[in-house]
Amino acid sequence: MANDQPAKLYLQWMNDAYSQELALVPVLENHAKDLEAHGLDSARVRQHVTETQRHAESMKECITRAGGEVSALKGALGKTIGAVHSVSSAIFSDELIKNCLSDFAAENMEIASYTSLIAAAESIGDTQTATTCKAILDEEIRMADWLKDQIPVITLHMMDDAKTDAHK
Repeated sequence: MANDQPAKLYLQWMNDAYSQELALVPVLENHAKDLEAHGLDSARVRQHVTETQRHAESMKECITRAGGEVSALKGALGKTIGAVHSVSSAIFSDELIKNCLSDFAAENMEIASYTSLIAAAESIGDTQTATTCKAILDEEIRMADWLKDQIPVITLHMMDDAKTDAHK
């Protein structure tokens, strides 16, 4: 890929997506544990951990194929931010709903990012990355839809827990 400004911007965006995926792995792993601790099913979140790890690897391959290098700084920063964020809601009594809302927001940010990356890839003729990003986008949309459906479920679970706690 030519070393021009659009190419640099494109590689930067791919590195951002890579970093974002790395950051989400520990967050999702912790949120799955939180669901289990409350007796809720974590299978879909655990499935998305695997998908997210695969997304990171796919983006790494796209960066390399486009002639770029994976940003060690962005990768390390993503992992660090993810580790901190994964436990950031633990101090709140409504941790489950905060996790769900945060995850829903993160998935929608990823949807926007991959939508942008698809447009960028298509504009420079990188059909392989566009195809990869479309596949990732489909999985992100499915996860966001699942999380949206979980918001009322977890909200009601939290309300029931609050009622039970009030009777103690």
